[in-house]
Formats: sequence, structure tokens, C-alpha cells
Amino acid sequence: MSSLLENINKYIAYNLLKYYSTKLFLINMTPHDTTPLYRIGAVSKLASVPVTTLRIWETRYQAFTPSKTLGQHRLYGQDDVLRATLLKQLSEQGHSVSSIAALDSTQLRQLHTQGLSATTLRQIATQTTLLRARVVGTGLAQRLGSTRHKLGLFAEHSERVEVFSDLAGARATAEHSPADLLLIRLNTIQESTVAELIELVQATQAAHTLVLYVYGASSNLQALRDAGLTVHKDSISDVELSDWVRNVSLEQALRAAAAPLAGRKATPKKYSDETLARVANISTAVLCECPRHVAELLTQLSSFEQYSQECVNKNSVDQQLHEHLTEVSGQARALFEHALELIAAHEGIAL
Repeated sequence: MSSLLENINKYIAYNLLKYYSTKLFLINMTPHDTTPLYRIGAVSKLASVPVTTLRIWETRYQAFTPSKTLGQHRLYGQDDVLRATLLKQLSEQGHSVSSIAALDSTQLRQLHTQGLSATTLRQIATQTTLLRARVVGTGLAQRLGSTRHKLGLFAEHSERVEVFSDLAGARATAEHSPADLLLIRLNTIQESTVAELIELVQATQAAHTLVLYVYGASSNLQALRDAGLTVHKDSISDVELSDWVRNVSLEQALRAAAAPLAGRKATPKKYSDETLARVANISTAVLCECPRHVAELLTQLSSFEQYSQECVNKNSVDQQLHEHLTEVSGQARALFEHALELIAAHEGIAL
């Protein structure tokens, strides 16, 4: 009897452990894969977003890319948790989830870090260089420009719109007329079509390409997606088409907002810790003690820059974050080094 009770207890304990481990996250037991995968309930708790809202974001806006178990349970990675958290915070700043869900995690983090409200971003977007667009398919071109379909915004975001009836026409002048945006409508996508489309994208140097199709084999569609093209059935709604164009404009606005710092590589550290300590201890005529404060800030920024470089990365999301922190702290350090030089020149301090 006692052995029977013992076995029952073991069975109950085992199933409770199995239930909670899969309810919150799946523990990968293989030594080569230690990345946790979360059930939607765990994502909800970690991101403070209701499960129903997460499901809407996933099905309506494709905000997440969960994997599935053999039992068809959806499992979400750490990047999905990060995206859910950022989408919630950005929606609280006034951004529409439908307008930002297509952005990748780095762009969402950039948008959140800059603290740009939806209104501010729209203002930046109106000042951004307009998009050069190429449209393949006269019917699609009419649809994009139709006020009846509420897609007049396409013209607002476009500097130049060229329309072609087929891929051959668009390809013929591609090298002489680069584009930011390609919108293509095709009846069928064959294996040969995949190569044509990729060649056209490369020739026009388009950053964004949307392909609408009626029929196409799943392998051909996946090949286009793997090449970075966005692929949708021609039955895509006007709202979805409008959102895609708006998202492209949003990405352009994000790049414009980041322009003051983007691409500016942090210069190597100019001043040693000894030099900064000496400046911090110099008595000056500046009553607010700016030399000391700036020197101390530089010491802290340099230390944090080094700390970010040396931080251990548990996964690719960690790596992206630490690279961003290193870049930002290095840029801030360079700016304060320039400020210190101005103060030193004003006060006659030798650096």
C-alpha cells in the first residue's frame, strides 16, 4: 500500500512539474540549446500585456514569430518577450501598434530610447526625404493612388512614382533609376519569377519591396521572404496595404531622427583616468565647478563604455543591446571630451 501511495505521489509530482514547466516556459534539456521558450501566459506576465492582446498583435499584425511544438503549442522566444514589452510601452506613448508592429526589435528599441511620441514622429516624417517608388502593375498603381481606397497617402510619401506594366519593363531601366520602394503585383510566382524579382531588387537598390500575388508555390514564396521581400496575397486589404506603406515611411523617419548620431563612430578615449583626476582637483574661477563635474562625468562614461564592452552576452538580443550601449556611451564621452577642451581653453588648464 505504501509503495502504491509513493508511486502515486511521484506521478502527481512529475505531472505538476511537467505542467508548470510547459505552462511558463519550455526547458531545453539539450546541452547545445539553452534558450528558454515561453508559453503565451508567461509572455503575458513578463511583458504585462493581456493574453488576448498578444494574440491580436500576433494574428492581426504578425508582431511575433513563435515556434510550435509537436503538439502545436506556440512557444515564444526572448525576442518576442522584448517586442511585446516595447510594443506596450510605445503604445502608451501614443503609437499605433498597427503602424510599428512591422519594425524589428532594434528599430522598436531605438524608437523607445529616443522617446519620440507618435505626433513628433509624424512631424519628422513630413520633413523626411520622400521615397522614390516603382510600381509594377497598372492596376496596383491605380489602387495605390485611389482616394476611394483611402490610399492617397502613397502620393504624400513619394517623390517620384514610376509605373510599369511588367517586370521586363521595370528591369530595363533599373540601373539608371534607383528606387527606395518597389511594389509589384503578379498573377503567378514561378521559380523563374523568383530570380527575376531578386535581380530587380538588387538592380534598383530598393530597401523595401512588396510583392502581391494570386498563385504561387510555397517554396517560391519562402525563397522571396528569405531574400528580404515582403510577400502577400493579392487579396490584402486596403488597410493592410496602407499600413505597409506607412511603416516604410516610419522607418525612413526613424533613420532621420537618428541621423545626428547614426554612423558616428565613437572616437578612441582621449584622456587617461589620471588626467581626469588631476582636472577634477584643480581649483578654478568657475564657481559652478564645471571642470570637476565634467571630468567626473567623463570618468563615469568611460567606465560604463568599458563595462558595456565587457558584459557577457547570453544571446543575440543581449549582444545587440550591449553594442548599442557601448556606441551611445562612446558618443556621449566624445561630446564631453570636446566640452572639457572648451573649459580647459577658457580656464587655461593644460590637458
